[in-house]
Amino acid sequence: MIKLIFTSSFLNLAFVAFLFQSICFSQTVETLTDPFSAAGGVNVDKNGVVYVADFGDFLNSSTGTKVYKVFSDGTVEEFADGLIGASGNDFGPDGFLYQSNIGASRISKIATDGTVTTLANGVTAPVGCVVTNDTIVFATNCIQNPGEIDMITPDGTVTTFVSSNLLSCPNGLTMDSLGNLYACNFNNGWVIKITPNKQVSNFAFIPGNNNGHLTYANGKLYVVARCANQIYTVEMDRTVSLLAGSGARGNDDGPALSATFSIPNGIAASLTGDTLYINDDVTTTGGCFNGSLNPVVVRMIIGVKNPTGITETNNDLPEDFSLEQNYPNPFNPNTTISFSIPSKEFVTLKIYNLLGSEVATLANEERAAGTYEVNFSADKLPSGIYMYTLSAGNYVQTNKMILLK
Repeated sequence: MIKLIFTSSFLNLAFVAFLFQSICFSQTVETLTDPFSAAGGVNVDKNGVVYVADFGDFLNSSTGTKVYKVFSDGTVEEFADGLIGASGNDFGPDGFLYQSNIGASRISKIATDGTVTTLANGVTAPVGCVVTNDTIVFATNCIQNPGEIDMITPDGTVTTFVSSNLLSCPNGLTMDSLGNLYACNFNNGWVIKITPNKQVSNFAFIPGNNNGHLTYANGKLYVVARCANQIYTVEMDRTVSLLAGSGARGNDDGPALSATFSIPNGIAASLTGDTLYINDDVTTTGGCFNGSLNPVVVRMIIGVKNPTGITETNNDLPEDFSLEQNYPNPFNPNTTISFSIPSKEFVTLKIYNLLGSEVATLANEERAAGTYEVNFSADKLPSGIYMYTLSAGNYVQTNKMILLK
């Protein structure tokens, strides 16, 4: 999200209103499917097909047995059956969909043909589920005082990864590019960060005091504020911003901030990161704890990704910091900026005009050592000379670029 600080008295109200609308309404909400029963987790496979699990009709009866496939035209097709309280899920590097079964204390594996097998039993109240590149499964235990996250190895061995009173019925679970886990609390509004060395801390507070699931994409978290009927963005500097939902309960499509949701729960990002998929209750009556969870529709938040994106370009670790000249230069309106960092650092990459005013933030997050490319689109900026500055650790470098239209 973008923060604006107006310091000039020369900006007229009409321009401010136009700029506000352009920023706030760049995302839209659309309904993709007809209603069906699938109140659990949401995920996307390598082909862009959306998978939605059925938790069950009510929170106190986690009896949903199926996972569905949702195609880009809104067609819904049964994918797998035989689950018990199908909640969070994630695809592993082996192509299997790993599925939590909160009603059976089980993690299942679902093959591409829909065949369900058991990976592990004895996982207490599993909801959120994330799979690493080594096919290690992490699953939240939706318990409290303390809540837990289990680790399941490929042979099905279950151990407690962390146990903490900060985890209060941890619900959704995701992992960032550095291996940090983030869990949503169902019993309050906190998103909890768990580092690879098992340090547990409060990361961000989400309005509504009841979180659904979350996902990591575009270098940030997208969190479902279930009881608030809203979707929030959390930057890696812990800035929390409203992405979609007026807060009123409903199923209205339209500009993101005026659209309405009804007890949304699961969330997943498209492969390109520009669309979020959310399962949303059709029913608009009853409380968020005792009301019906089904049927749902799959809603899309479109236009989520900024016109810039960071891509790692080289697996070799650089020996020093560097900020390369953008290419092409001069440019119109797109250009690429490359930079290298020899160690894990919090990185900011920002664009400024010649008056020193910030016009774009291309990076504002922790990054592992590596060489990266950032695509920058200046389609809304006037021609002129701009400066771009990389800050990482104690390293600060500024280069000049020219936009010619």
